[in-house]
Amino acid sequence: MKRAEKLKSRFNTTSFRLNFWYILILLATVLFIGIIVTASVSYQLYKNTEVEVRHIENLLILTAQKKHPNWERSINNVIYENHPNVYVHIETPEGRTIYSDGSESIMDKDQQLSKTSWFTSLFLNRGSALIYHHNVSYHHYTFKIYVKLATIHEFVESMIRVLFFGTLAGLVIGSFAIYNLSRRLSRPLVDVTRMIKNSTAENLEVTVPVPKGPQEVKDLALAFNHLMNRLREQIRREKNFVSDASHELRTPLAAIHGHVNLILRHGKAHPEIIEQSSRFINQESMRMQRLIDQLLMLARLDQSTVTVAPVNISIIAKSIAEDYLPVIDQKFTVDIEDGVIGMVNEDHIHEIIISILENSGKYAPKDGWIRLVVCRRENDCYVIIQNSGPKIPDDEKEKVFERFYRIDKSRHSQIGGSGLGLSIAKQLIQINKGAIRVDDLEPEGCQFTVKFPARLDG
Repeated sequence: MKRAEKLKSRFNTTSFRLNFWYILILLATVLFIGIIVTASVSYQLYKNTEVEVRHIENLLILTAQKKHPNWERSINNVIYENHPNVYVHIETPEGRTIYSDGSESIMDKDQQLSKTSWFTSLFLNRGSALIYHHNVSYHHYTFKIYVKLATIHEFVESMIRVLFFGTLAGLVIGSFAIYNLSRRLSRPLVDVTRMIKNSTAENLEVTVPVPKGPQEVKDLALAFNHLMNRLREQIRREKNFVSDASHELRTPLAAIHGHVNLILRHGKAHPEIIEQSSRFINQESMRMQRLIDQLLMLARLDQSTVTVAPVNISIIAKSIAEDYLPVIDQKFTVDIEDGVIGMVNEDHIHEIIISILENSGKYAPKDGWIRLVVCRRENDCYVIIQNSGPKIPDDEKEKVFERFYRIDKSRHSQIGGSGLGLSIAKQLIQINKGAIRVDDLEPEGCQFTVKFPARLDG
């Protein structure tokens, strides 16, 4: 079974296929050329024989025009000296029959001549010898002219043999040459394939050497290296994600565990501890619940598709602003243009605005400010959220959308939250075919600009 599979895989190689098609094409080409050449040469020889017979016919007619023709002398002059393969049978008006030397044997077997299907003047006798036969009548004379085509037949056979052995030699030499050429051409692909096979989950640092050519193999190697780089980056991010998620979950669990032990040890003697610890446990459990919900949302977003529809972003933004105003300490202002309709998912746009507003509320100082702007510019809708919080360094503007990423690690416990809000917001934006960017404000603050495709009028 293994031997059959190995043989089958070898038959599926590029080298084998190149050799197979080369042999097939070469064989078909040589056969076609051989048939054309053989047919052309044979036809030309046939026409030459026809011209020769016409010449003999004219000489015989000239002899018949004489008052007392000497046929024996004419035949010797016409046939034997210049046309040794030609035989003549002459029937005179007096009823005589004159044979050239050697023609009796052909005439005795005249009834056994069989007509060929290719040319009307060609026949085969009992010995399969090819014979050209021509009849002509002149003033009660009947001339039958026969030409043995043995020389032509041998020439054609020799030409066919040369073509056959030439084709065979071309197939052998060409197959060897194309095999070596195909191996040389496929060697870069074989090397790339071998390196790819070595790139397993335990050896992700392998990179494929990029050959200079051919271009297809070069593109394949570059694409694979790019894929491996993305895979390594994704694994690194997933490891960091698992580590950060474990840390986020371990912190409230440790706090809950500590307060449970506190209640067990001192709850009976100090009843006020029970109420205080229960409130803290409730807060931490809600924090864990929010974190788990956000993790589940991220998992769903990685595989989700969305149906977009015309949504009035202005109405949604005004509703969020009314609900958000009473729960923040910062000064909150809005500049919402009426009738801004985008092609988005209504639930998603609601979640996006809330996530960015909550992030702004965490980082803007309590005596600072937050501003929400909604507008339309040409074929795009914009949701802009500005705050007076710290500026974000340029090298970290993209990282703020990574899961659990925080700019100031020292304020991790003070700021609160799960560190997933902006990551969820960016994924929702991308699902809705939108884009988001972060810019600095002067003299302080930062701005989140979200762009969605607008509904085209009409």
